[in-house]
Amino acid sequence: MGGNRRTLTTDGNPSSGVKQRRWSCEGLTVLHVAAQHGQLNCLKLLLESCIVDVNASCLRGRRPLHMALSPESKPNSYCCLTYLLEHGAEPNVSTDEGLTPLHMAAAEGLRECVEALVRVGADTHARDSRGHTPLELACLWGHRVVARILKNAMWHRDKKRDMQKRQELQNLKQNMIRMHRKAEGMQKLAREAINKQKVSEWAESKGLPCLRSPTTGLWTLKHHCCHSAKPVKKHHAAESREMWNISPNPSRPPPANISRSSTVRIGVHPEEAADEPDLHQSVTLRSFGNGHVHCIASWDDIPQPMPDLPLDVIQKGLFPSEFPSRISGPLQLQCSSVLDLPHRGGTHGTEASPWTEVAMHLAEELQPGRY
Repeated sequence: MGGNRRTLTTDGNPSSGVKQRRWSCEGLTVLHVAAQHGQLNCLKLLLESCIVDVNASCLRGRRPLHMALSPESKPNSYCCLTYLLEHGAEPNVSTDEGLTPLHMAAAEGLRECVEALVRVGADTHARDSRGHTPLELACLWGHRVVARILKNAMWHRDKKRDMQKRQELQNLKQNMIRMHRKAEGMQKLAREAINKQKVSEWAESKGLPCLRSPTTGLWTLKHHCCHSAKPVKKHHAAESREMWNISPNPSRPPPANISRSSTVRIGVHPEEAADEPDLHQSVTLRSFGNGHVHCIASWDDIPQPMPDLPLDVIQKGLFPSEFPSRISGPLQLQCSSVLDLPHRGGTHGTEASPWTEVAMHLAEELQPGRY
């Protein structure tokens, strides 16, 4: 090979099946160069022969997946990208500058590549060494369609994460309710034991025999009667129809189907709220300097970390009675895609230069007095 290239092998025999790596003076392998120039046939030949590593890194931390998104790889960027992903390329690797493949695809305005990376789970919130996300790079270089795709993907990921955190909060709340009821039961037993002891001491001081609780026999008789009697069977459909039918004319009920779910007819006859104890007196929330919220319950006095949610969301989730809703409606909110929303066009029509978008972001990127 030439003087500016060198070959490193783990075995002297190239045909022994051991991977053979080739580097240039910049640390680029043959696979890097093939991906940089969009040579799909070379990529297939190299990967099928198993003589290169699909995730090999150069001296600057660039992988073949990064090189496939360079300007020189057009118009075969998407083909090379999908082929590398199918053969084990990591979609979230970053260079020494913190650039992920999604950063480079967004900066180049490669819509299909961005969509492919998002589908395989590329991190839409990743930041490079300057703190830029792929969305910010797409906005900086004036790629509106790519920016909307990234914004939609980030919105869906944020909502999914938010729903997971809210589910964790609800599970924690149910655990608190169980502990609260258990603590109330123990306190009730302790009060009954204290009252019984005081009654016994009073009877002993008066010289009276030990008194028996007057409610014991009555409770036993009532419990026996309730369980010995045969339960009366009711027709649930008729009972539901009677409760739901609020028409002034019972012979002509409203035209609706009782068998439908409660969410369909909640506007006519809303269901009663679940009977939950008030945790406001037994649970205290504290926010520390790092922004993390902890709760302290009266039954253990041990700070417990809460899910990573805003303080007001945690308060509304744990203490709903303290924050009544201003608006109550029967309809459930349905999520919509950002791509379906109407958007404004460019200032000069669809043929506006991308440099007009760059000028809009110079004020955010360039700090006065620094250059």
